[in-house]
Amino acid sequence: MNFVAIDFETANEKRASACSLGITVVKDNKIIEEKYWLIRPKTIRFEPRNIIIHGIREEDVIDEKEFDKLWPEIKTYLEDNLVIAHNASFDFSVLRNTLDIYNLEYPNLDYACTLVASKLFYSYLNNHKLNTVNRHLGYKFNHHHASADATAAANILINISKELNLNNIDDIANIVGFKLGSIGDNTYAPCKKIREGVVSNRCEDNEYVNNILSSETDYFKNKIVVFTGELNSMSRAEATKVINDLGGITRNSVTKKTNILITNVRNIEDLSQNQMNNKLRTAVNYINQGQDLIIINEEKLEKILNI
Repeated sequence: MNFVAIDFETANEKRASACSLGITVVKDNKIIEEKYWLIRPKTIRFEPRNIIIHGIREEDVIDEKEFDKLWPEIKTYLEDNLVIAHNASFDFSVLRNTLDIYNLEYPNLDYACTLVASKLFYSYLNNHKLNTVNRHLGYKFNHHHASADATAAANILINISKELNLNNIDDIANIVGFKLGSIGDNTYAPCKKIREGVVSNRCEDNEYVNNILSSETDYFKNKIVVFTGELNSMSRAEATKVINDLGGITRNSVTKKTNILITNVRNIEDLSQNQMNNKLRTAVNYINQGQDLIIINEEKLEKILNI
């Protein structure tokens, strides 16, 4: 099967603030090309929440081209092709809104959403985040880097195609139970579930999450623990259950009684105070005042849980 996978990262809450784009080209179910662009948004405003997710800052894009200058090259990958994305409603909203602010015509294409497909085909998983599904498929990648995420989305569709032994997206959509989306002539139709379809024959145990829930450590015992940001490896509900089962006490806000703050930020030391969200900023201030509080990222959390 031939298709193109895409992934956008944005500078802020506005869908027209694309700051990076990854494109992965698949031919005969094999990845043949990976492209990556940093993009200077038309209005440069980076929100701390977005920086925490992808690590891109204003100084990284200040000398890069705006989207309209890159569009002629990008369009050649999309026009008249099957294009996929994980949570495609987001990525195609970014694409449409960005094209709109530059008064550029939409490309003509059909698209599939691997999130929609995963919810149907891997319905037994605890959640269907990009990294959860790929962990189930045995594939590791650098989550929230646009190029890596595009390839991870491609990996999902490649695996579905191989397991079903189908190389036509219409056949795959029909048997899995979703309808393709499309854009063109400044129109848009979403990719969506239409019925319950076939389910993967893969092991129905989410081994990763089961290992998490069976972890044994005293690290969190009697400690007040707060989460900030969405974890990549598990849902907030799963993470809360893990900490509570290990004797920790989870709270929503960072206070003078907080012992541990868990974040999805890889390198906190690279963030300025202005780039931190409120919980991180408050925790850093308390630490600077001598409070017995530590900040651990998701990688450290996984080590503590001995995953």
